[in-house]
Amino acid sequence: MAVLATRSGLSQPFLSQLERGLATPSLSSIYRIAEALDVTPGTFLRPPGRPGTVSHEADPQVIRVDESAGQVAHVLIPGGRSAVMEAYEHHFEPGRGERGWFEHPGEDFLYVLEGEIVLEVEGEEPLTLRAGQSAHHRGELPHRCRLSGPASARTLLVIANA
Repeated sequence: MAVLATRSGLSQPFLSQLERGLATPSLSSIYRIAEALDVTPGTFLRPPGRPGTVSHEADPQVIRVDESAGQVAHVLIPGGRSAVMEAYEHHFEPGRGERGWFEHPGEDFLYVLEGEIVLEVEGEEPLTLRAGQSAHHRGELPHRCRLSGPASARTLLVIANA
């Protein structure tokens, strides 16, 4: 447990609570644990309900994006269903805090479904994206999204694993 805490940057008490089912990790924590264990984040998300060629989520799992923020994401491709990609529908609500910074292997494709967000990637100028616009970037660069104004927004995030 101490090694995982050191590698992930999460506290031993928090990891112990996760192990015992007394805490629910955010997407940020899931990514940190996955990186520390050298597995994909999907390993820790709800497994698919049935085997088959076509994956469909009628009732997507909803997870918090970050412990400190009230932003949520709907898991569109369930954990373990794909070895090459993950997909999330992120909901950004005013007054719910900002997402933390993420770093992970692979590449991100972001498409704005509704509203307006700002994509920040370390070393680049912030990019404002409106409904119908998209962006692509390397996942290993620290990055985050935030609302650009007072209205809510929804995005589709597809992560291609390297």
